[in-house]
Amino acid sequence: MVATNDRLHRLTTARRDRITRSSRVKLLAKQVAAGEYKVDPDKLAEVLVERANFHRQVKADLLSQRSPTEL
Repeated sequence: MVATNDRLHRLTTARRDRITRSSRVKLLAKQVAAGEYKVDPDKLAEVLVERANFHRQVKADLLSQRSPTEL
């Protein structure tokens, strides 16, 4: 995992499900800044590169499935 927290989560499961993705990102940023999480910069960089490569591959696959008349 990129960010780890040894303490229990502050939010209940039901509340966590209702929070939007951007809200969760903002909350995580605050928690990291407060020192609640330890962030591994090398793992974070690795995950970002993997994610970018995955999205690049998905885009290439979708473009290859299009018919020539759509392009």
